[in-house]
Amino acid sequence: MGKVKFPMLLMHLIFASNDVYAATLALPRMVFTICAGYSTGVLSSIGVPIWIEGYIGLTMFFLFGPAVTMFFENRYNYLVRLDCDTHSRRFKRAVHYFINYFIALNVLMPSFLNLPDQSVARQIALKKLPCLPLEIVNHPRFFMIGNEDLNFVCTGLFGIFIWTQIIFFVAKTVNFVFRTKAQSQQTAQLQRKFFRAVCIQIAFPFVVIMIPACYNLSTTYTNNYDMAFTNVSVIVTTSHGLFATIIMLLIHKPYRTATLKVLGI
Repeated sequence: MGKVKFPMLLMHLIFASNDVYAATLALPRMVFTICAGYSTGVLSSIGVPIWIEGYIGLTMFFLFGPAVTMFFENRYNYLVRLDCDTHSRRFKRAVHYFINYFIALNVLMPSFLNLPDQSVARQIALKKLPCLPLEIVNHPRFFMIGNEDLNFVCTGLFGIFIWTQIIFFVAKTVNFVFRTKAQSQQTAQLQRKFFRAVCIQIAFPFVVIMIPACYNLSTTYTNNYDMAFTNVSVIVTTSHGLFATIIMLLIHKPYRTATLKVLGI
């Protein structure tokens, strides 16, 4: 566990902080069909500009990608590579980390640099969704990113960039953990058990996000806006950290033991 503690903690903190931000600090009311909405959370009450809230919230969601990528890169580096602790390898990994997080932090920059005037955005919103309640459109913190095609291109390229890395690192690590014979049987069993556990830890909450995300993406192109389904999708998405925490405690004995110790059990 020594080499994997930090990337696992970082990944879990990103998962949890995203939920805290969405459910407390921002508390968004989303209209995914037109990439719009408004916020009613703590940041709104203290006067933080809505575009800053939106940028932070969406960027925190995109940080899932580098967190998961760097976790599997960690497993690949210390299990598969023979030069894992060399100076050149550490430098290359630092550059790799920087590139991933830099892209995640700036993936929506083109969209936010081309924001429509929000008074015009309200007219566009009503034109695209005539059924949209006026209390949403006329809300003082109503905000629309606009240009759905640009948003789709940016997020699509980012998704390809992240998934290409994840598939590469997972494939290489799986091949080593489940096929290599150059280690003791006990060590191999421990590595396989741990790798299965982290795959379950990541996969289950990921599915929790992907189902509502696919629905929300589809509404952008069908113009089928249903407020009830949208609200449920936001609730499900922001429960991601809860599921990730429960799964972590169920499948990782060290975390479970430490948590019970803190609780005095």
